[in-house]
Amino acid sequence: MAAQNYYDILGVKRDATQADIKRAFRKLASKYHPDAGGDEKKFAEVSEAYTTLSDEKKRKQYDQMLLFGGIPGADFGGSGGRGRGYGYSTMGGDWSDIFENIRSGDGAFSGFDFSQIFSGGVGGRGGASRPSKGGDLTMTIEVSAEEAFKGTQRKVTFTVPSTGEKQTLTVKVPAGAVDGGKLRYRGRGEFGVNGGERGDLVVTTKVAEDPVFKRDGADVRMEIPISMWEAALGAEVQVPTPDGTTCRLKIPAGTQDGKAFRFRDLGAPNVKRKGTRGSLFVTVRVKVPTRLTSEERKALEALRDADKRTYREDVENHAS
Repeated sequence: MAAQNYYDILGVKRDATQADIKRAFRKLASKYHPDAGGDEKKFAEVSEAYTTLSDEKKRKQYDQMLLFGGIPGADFGGSGGRGRGYGYSTMGGDWSDIFENIRSGDGAFSGFDFSQIFSGGVGGRGGASRPSKGGDLTMTIEVSAEEAFKGTQRKVTFTVPSTGEKQTLTVKVPAGAVDGGKLRYRGRGEFGVNGGERGDLVVTTKVAEDPVFKRDGADVRMEIPISMWEAALGAEVQVPTPDGTTCRLKIPAGTQDGKAFRFRDLGAPNVKRKGTRGSLFVTVRVKVPTRLTSEERKALEALRDADKRTYREDVENHAS
């Protein structure tokens, strides 16, 4: 009898959505799970099918395999074969090897060991009980900019798809955590098949934006406004730092808009190099008054009339 493909095993159509696949798997897993007195062999088949179809990359490669319409002697996918009744291994093989051979011109199956994918060839169905590691689970947690800077903890609850079991874990967000950073908890993912080890839980941190400080890895950037008088005459201003303290910035006379100053070791903790910190970069923004009193206007007009500098000499020379 022709072997079923993974879609047949889960009872879904070829164009099934991920939600359809997950729903079908949970229903079948609860029915066949050995702990509930189900059929262990059937549970392994269902888990194997879900492991492939729930992964977009593996599913795409698997769909490409089905396009062959039946590999000679294998009856893969249930059509065009010679009816030898080959089953499925527990994901011991790497589908990408086949398609890499196709791309390189070596032939679809050059140098590929079919025993990794198809059990029941030479040596019968010996691969049916091969242990297979469970897939990784993913989740995202949101933290404030301050929490990311100082580090924090979150108690999270997640569900293992194969069993519907809810598990709780305390996630430790390290000081200096960045937006999009990943924390891996080994052995907390999907259960393995046939005694295989569990996959991992991968937690991604989503860091909220701060109105003042902008993260660039361990470095922190900020802008501080100064008046045109401070830029022209020079000044000293207090600058806040990410850890809640302040530092003093000395602005030289004649400072231009956009000038950046660097404070070493006043940035965020470096998660890649423990015990070190990034820098704080402070960029000054010169603010020009939009409204002037009559006294201010007279004073500025007097300064303008007394100023004999040429500010646009290069531009004027270029135009002439």
